[in-house]
Amino acid sequence: MTDELDREAAMLRATSDGLMLAINEIQVREGQKRGVLPSDPAFTDLARDVRVAAEVILELARKEEQTAEATAREPHVDRLPSIAAVAPGANLAAILEQWRAVEARMQAAPPGTSEARELMVEFERLRKAYADAVDAKRSHEGRAR
Repeated sequence: MTDELDREAAMLRATSDGLMLAINEIQVREGQKRGVLPSDPAFTDLARDVRVAAEVILELARKEEQTAEATAREPHVDRLPSIAAVAPGANLAAILEQWRAVEARMQAAPPGTSEARELMVEFERLRKAYADAVDAKRSHEGRAR
């Protein structure tokens, strides 16, 4: 592939990975909420966290749709590989690896505990770091054209 095709394929992969991470995050958050009694004050906080995570998913899905629409208009779209065939960029791969480690620890953490809350904060930090890296990549690609 050419550099331009590589960049477009990498952007599609990064956008898709961000959405997949957010979907996984909401599953973990909802799992945590299910393990907390409704009488626990943390229950409403967790419910709010699930809603906020769902709003993030919606925004990421909009960005992915915009990226897909822009890519579909490119004359070379037929030469792009599937998203699954594209490896994540090195800087994004490192964040993905950290995210998956936190996700595994989160699934094992007892719901409503301080450990679970601390892991959720780390989840959010990594999601933001990933989104910032993708936005920077998108911005850089826009200036390169």
